[in-house]
Amino acid sequence: MDEGRRNILAAIGLVTLGGLLFAVMNAIVKALLARYPVLMLLWARTFFHVLFVAMVIPAAVAGALRTREPKIQLARSVLLGASTLLNFTALLYLPLGDVAAITFLSPILVAAIALVVLRERVGPLRWAAIGTGFLGALLIVRPTGAGIGPGAALALGCAAAYAIYQISTRMVREAEPLVSLLFSGLVGAVLFTLLLPWGWRTPAPLDLALMAATGVLGAIGHLMIILALRRAEASRVSPFNYLQLVWAMAASYLAFGDVPSPATLLGAAIIVGSGLWLYRLDIAELARRSAAGR
Repeated sequence: MDEGRRNILAAIGLVTLGGLLFAVMNAIVKALLARYPVLMLLWARTFFHVLFVAMVIPAAVAGALRTREPKIQLARSVLLGASTLLNFTALLYLPLGDVAAITFLSPILVAAIALVVLRERVGPLRWAAIGTGFLGALLIVRPTGAGIGPGAALALGCAAAYAIYQISTRMVREAEPLVSLLFSGLVGAVLFTLLLPWGWRTPAPLDLALMAATGVLGAIGHLMIILALRRAEASRVSPFNYLQLVWAMAASYLAFGDVPSPATLLGAAIIVGSGLWLYRLDIAELARRSAAGR
């Protein structure tokens, strides 16, 4: 197997694992929202993210102090903080699976932005595969009838912010990924800590542990995404985020007893199929490039 194929396979694996961690994190947040305000959970998500990275990987702190791209890194951090705020607030209005499905406009937005900003090639077949995956997401949302309202608007805003975050991550791909990981939660940690007195509610010990887990899971999940974007183009990696919808359904069932409907299962199958289709397109394009270079 040549290096290009190995990079694509590695990127797919990293994105898949990251999506699983994010699904678990969102399920924990959804459960905690019944007892704690959004602001407190935003603080926990970002504060424990930064604390985990600083404690486990102290070299990331030293690297952050001498980064050559502070403006882009800070912009990334703001975008992720905004995306997290919109995502958590949307969970107040919509089921976990619905929020996940609506935010999966993000891969389409990434492909469109990458075409202009990063000048990545996104051909008609790849657009068709991305669109097919999105149709699978819509199929999952449709049965609930909950896709219209403030929750949907918040989830759409989350998709837009996260798409730009992914593009900005690609723009600093030559930097040390652990520095990017630390910066991801930095602005949110500072801002939400300053605002915490207006949203504090003393947590039970188990709830505090769960809050800390959201930060750790989010940090590791974003590390997976950062590493994936170092190995493959943004427009090719992001569609595999659709697999997170499968994990979200599983987490929703295990945590809240939500049984997937036949339409939901069909939508999930379409999403997975679109990801495999994209992989086949990538392999075919790599083969053409290799042949042309001979």
